[in-house]
Amino acid sequence: MSVTHRSISVATESSFGSLVDGLPSYSGLTYTSIPCERDPIIVYGDVVVSERNDARDGTYSLPPEPDTVWSGGSRVRRRTGTVEIRLDLTTVGSSVNNYSANYLGELLGAGFLTQAGLTHSDAVTSVVDVNNFTPTTTSTNYVTGSIIGADLGGRAEYSSVTDNNVSGDVSVSPAFSSSFTGTPTMRLLQTWYCPTRDNLGTTQHSLSFRVDGVDFRSYAYGCRLESMTLSLDNGRVMADLVYQAAIIQDDHGNAVGPVEPSYNSGAPCFFRGSYVVISDAAPTSLTDVGLTGDTLGRIALDVEDFTLTVTNTLTPIGHSNSILAMRDMEVSDVDVELSLTVTTPNTTINNDFFNRQLRQVLVGFGPLAAGQGGAFMLPAAYLANDPSKYDPSGNDIVRQPLTYKMSRFGGDVADTGDVYNSPFRLALGKGS
Repeated sequence: MSVTHRSISVATESSFGSLVDGLPSYSGLTYTSIPCERDPIIVYGDVVVSERNDARDGTYSLPPEPDTVWSGGSRVRRRTGTVEIRLDLTTVGSSVNNYSANYLGELLGAGFLTQAGLTHSDAVTSVVDVNNFTPTTTSTNYVTGSIIGADLGGRAEYSSVTDNNVSGDVSVSPAFSSSFTGTPTMRLLQTWYCPTRDNLGTTQHSLSFRVDGVDFRSYAYGCRLESMTLSLDNGRVMADLVYQAAIIQDDHGNAVGPVEPSYNSGAPCFFRGSYVVISDAAPTSLTDVGLTGDTLGRIALDVEDFTLTVTNTLTPIGHSNSILAMRDMEVSDVDVELSLTVTTPNTTINNDFFNRQLRQVLVGFGPLAAGQGGAFMLPAAYLANDPSKYDPSGNDIVRQPLTYKMSRFGGDVADTGDVYNSPFRLALGKGS
């Protein structure tokens, strides 16, 4: 064996760890090969053992005791560890309605909940102002808290619905630009979000991964998203995803070699033809707004680079019932940090750190069309650094580094589901 071509495939689990008679099993799971970068794909995990520190009559050591169960009179092999994947956010394209049966939806669903939206596009009947419009379809198709977008003046613009029942109109925040006029086509994206209220700590599902290569095959079961980092590779938006696995096992005897990835028919998200927008005033944060959603203005920033990191603290719900040593893994805490590199320093925000000023922050991607585009949003964010401390170290232009952290948001009017007032949102374009 000398060739290291390899692939990784993903499947959603109907139950955590895919247990059959107390042991993980891939029977019944349908795997999809992911179009991701090859380098992070390895045979994952380390064995779990209990060291023997018994009294002894000399300078020697004893074999450790593997932490596992017995089946058929033999110990069952067990490793634990993380699974790492790096891929771009290529969307589903115009002919696919949503991401429910797509590898991107499966990957994100192990860390977030989602709202797919009740329609995919809508021709606006009339624009009231940059924060309010009258839809052609019923306004309740615009789920409060979800991200929507429009191609305005050849650029992708995004905002979030804060109220879908203003006398049949829809309110959004932050505002669209002054190009929001006439009867533009609104795109309703699928939104993934950190849950609040009754669904704290939950995700859509857990995952199983299968690693395939020449003469080797491994499975990981009971996987949930531990961290997601979005960054740029010459403008292309890349996602680095890390999953914690409850158990990892090998099945080298059934290796078939790498599996050709399944590609989406949309376009990769690029940090081009779009905006980075912050709100011009503080969003509602510590109290719920009630009957009126936020409708804040916008400040467009000149940003050349960004890094977004979402970190889930995963806490096992331990038990002794199975080889997993846990019933599930819950998201017990979430930390979101966004770093922006602004190339035209904005003096309006220079005192935001010392004033403890909250703002909405929204980063959009192009192109925006049927089944294309994307954005992420911190509906209420505070600065973790002093924005008046500019960076002149590049010997070319002065830059303004900004580091935003997620805070509580209460500027959405209550709606069905749980996306409203969620503190973090990521959206991708869906088709018909």
